[in-house]
Amino acid sequence: MKNYEELSAEELEAELEELAAKEQTLARALEARREEEKRELGNEIKAMIKERGHDIEEIVSLVFGRKSRSDKSGASNASYARYADPDNPNNTYLRGRLPNWLVKKMSANGYDPGSAEQRAQFKEEHLVKLAG
Repeated sequence: MKNYEELSAEELEAELEELAAKEQTLARALEARREEEKRELGNEIKAMIKERGHDIEEIVSLVFGRKSRSDKSGASNASYARYADPDNPNNTYLRGRLPNWLVKKMSANGYDPGSAEQRAQFKEEHLVKLAG
């Protein structure tokens, strides 16, 4: 161990810089090790769930008390009407961003796709409402 009392200010400053660099290196190594350990733990848990014949999504929902992604999508959209293009029943719209086919069809019929009122009117007059 060095006797720091005998070092000059310049030498002490160099020691501090070296120590700071070492601290940064150690912090990065520690973070990398923690991430690696988390990945390994996750893989072990996945393997254990599969070995016991369970679905990972089901176990996650039990552990964290939330529905899986696949359970959420159908339930959250259940209250929204689905519409189809009468000229092409493969073109459907549920909610959210308007698909290109719908924007083109609205514009071709003189409706403004940016207007919520005109979108609602267009859906009622020009699209087929599908059963939930």
